[in-house]
Amino acid sequence: MIDITDMEFSHINEYTELFVSVFNVEPWNDEWTKETAQIRIEDMMKTGTFIGKALYADNELKGLIWGQKKQHYNGTHFHIEEFCVKTSEQNKGFGSTLLKALEKALSEIGVVNIYLTTSKGAKTEGYYSKKGFVTSDKMVLMSKHSFCEAENV
Repeated sequence: MIDITDMEFSHINEYTELFVSVFNVEPWNDEWTKETAQIRIEDMMKTGTFIGKALYADNELKGLIWGQKKQHYNGTHFHIEEFCVKTSEQNKGFGSTLLKALEKALSEIGVVNIYLTTSKGAKTEGYYSKKGFVTSDKMVLMSKHSFCEAENV
């Protein structure tokens, strides 16, 4: 049985475990610790614009999706911050189910656009393309690293 719930602080430890286990392996190979992951999740959940969903199957956490509502000139947009499904449970439809549940919830509150940032590649960018997301021709992701050294701060 599948159950999709709103994310709750009382489950932060299991969210953290799942997050670390997914993002520290291919294709991301991040280096999250339980401490840094928990801080990230808590910081997101504490905002007034947070919306997050957790998917359970047979009473076991299988996936998470969360992000922030943001007001734009043409209505409310939603930025998906994180989306993960337990590695051993991927390709079983849990991600699609979770994404559809989030889209339904956002539609009900009048969100007009959903956007996200992801890694390039078939497993990441390709997944979202199959779900109807398109690469923006209006926006580009840019980053600046080591800016403190450049400013001698």
